[in-house]
Amino acid sequence: MLGGLCDSLVAFLFDVAWSHADPTAEEIEIYDDHPSWNDVLDDDFGSMRIAEGEFWASQILYTLDPTQYDALRREWLAEADEPDEPAAA
Repeated sequence: MLGGLCDSLVAFLFDVAWSHADPTAEEIEIYDDHPSWNDVLDDDFGSMRIAEGEFWASQILYTLDPTQYDALRREWLAEADEPDEPAAA
């Protein structure tokens, strides 16, 4: 039973990885433009270790669902009543 669950998880992860386009340099810069939001996500949800890799919540959310990442960031900004972070030069 555990083997079947592991196989299903691996199949799902491969499906997710191949169904999303590779991030461009511009998308990576957009992620890095919001360090405060990334810190909030990482503080709330922490990181996940898989084998020797460590993956932070903000990176996972941004990579798998950038639309949700941005929507939650905008909600957070509205609740904090703060202006959006300026883009890095």
